[in-house]
Amino acid sequence: MDYLYTYLIRLLVALAIGGAIGLEREFKGKPAGIRTNMLMCIGSCLIMIISIEIARTNGGTADPGRIAAGVVTGVGFLGAGTIIRSRFHVTGLTTAATIWVLSALGLAIGAGYILLSVIGAALITVTLIPMDLIEAALTRRKATHIIQVLFEHREGMIGTILELFKKMEIISEALDVNRSGEQWSATFAYIAPQAKHHQIVDSLAGLEGIEGVKEL
Repeated sequence: MDYLYTYLIRLLVALAIGGAIGLEREFKGKPAGIRTNMLMCIGSCLIMIISIEIARTNGGTADPGRIAAGVVTGVGFLGAGTIIRSRFHVTGLTTAATIWVLSALGLAIGAGYILLSVIGAALITVTLIPMDLIEAALTRRKATHIIQVLFEHREGMIGTILELFKKMEIISEALDVNRSGEQWSATFAYIAPQAKHHQIVDSLAGLEGIEGVKEL
């Protein structure tokens, strides 16, 4: 019964830590929210507890790390499912990393390292929330932007667009040029502060022959 009480506390701690970290993900609308993170943390904790119990009932001859090691493999597949790769962007890496580190916390809690796990959870929270504010501040100063420009088919349109970038002292790269019927489109990538990015979009939209500008 003493073991049961100890393990119950560990499971409840895993549930609380998983929920706390999952709450931050939920607020940001990420695919792995509160329930996913709670289940991941408590599941890892439970597997670690089972590993310890199997080793204990076998007189300490079994390796408690063998079953727990399977969590690392399983989390790899779960994390991969949260990563989305589009033509120009990769999203979900932070969510996948959160799932991975949360499973490590669950294993640590299951092994009885509760204080270490609480410290780890605090460091994860610091990484996810304050660092997000820092990233937002850096994005306002300078960030990579990818835009698609729709334009009429006329001689020198690409050169006109590139000339506008040059006048605004922005180094841009034309990623591709496509045609759909009578409409042409070109995709450009460049690095600029947020305020200047809006100026570029407005200036492009005002050029003769430009039918639309949208961010990708």
